[in-house]
Amino acid sequence: MNSMKWLLDYAYECREIVRSCNFFKVLESTSDPMDVKEWVHQLYYQSRDFTSALSLRHAMCQEPAFQRIFARHALEEVDHCEQLLNWMRKRNFLEANAEPTYVPPTLETQLASAYCFRSILRESYVHQVIAINLISEGVSYDFFTTVAPKLESLGLQPGRYWHAHEEIDQEHLAMGFNLIPVCEPKSSEGQAYAHIVWEMAFLYKHMFDSWTRVSSDRLIPDAPPINYSPELVAT
Repeated sequence: MNSMKWLLDYAYECREIVRSCNFFKVLESTSDPMDVKEWVHQLYYQSRDFTSALSLRHAMCQEPAFQRIFARHALEEVDHCEQLLNWMRKRNFLEANAEPTYVPPTLETQLASAYCFRSILRESYVHQVIAINLISEGVSYDFFTTVAPKLESLGLQPGRYWHAHEEIDQEHLAMGFNLIPVCEPKSSEGQAYAHIVWEMAFLYKHMFDSWTRVSSDRLIPDAPPINYSPELVAT
């Protein structure tokens, strides 16, 4: 793993930018528990699609080395969406007989999920590990370790759903990393890997910003030394 430390470092750099987006700033200043209701339905959509993507990835995988990892990942996440729905109902964020989809997903939430599905349907297993494990689970770890204590301070007991993510997301982000072929950051493979990191982090940053409807000033930096269209980073 040390020989690919450059990719871990770049992934962490991009996660830092995601953590600095306005969603987390608004969350920090939140004092009303009902403010959580404004974004928790978006989390439902993200959770629902992500667990479905994991199951699809396992079902489609034909490579034994990746299949074992993908199977374990899918199994450990399979009931997370249902856990979230139970939590929402207990906290009166969702009526007992109401469908969680009565609040529509933001376009940005849909785009982040769509990228994960596209990775599974069209891209390599290495692409999937970078997008779905290294970045998606890394961003998830940052999200849950930040939000769970805030819920506690608001009098909203986090419960199993929130604590489970605090415990396993850091492990999930490392799954399959050792299967990524070793390369230098300036190689064509290294540039491609870094660009996957950038794309996935870019989408998550804008997903979180869409949950507050405020755009952040900071941008995901370009993947060293990947070239990309300047219009991609416009807020």
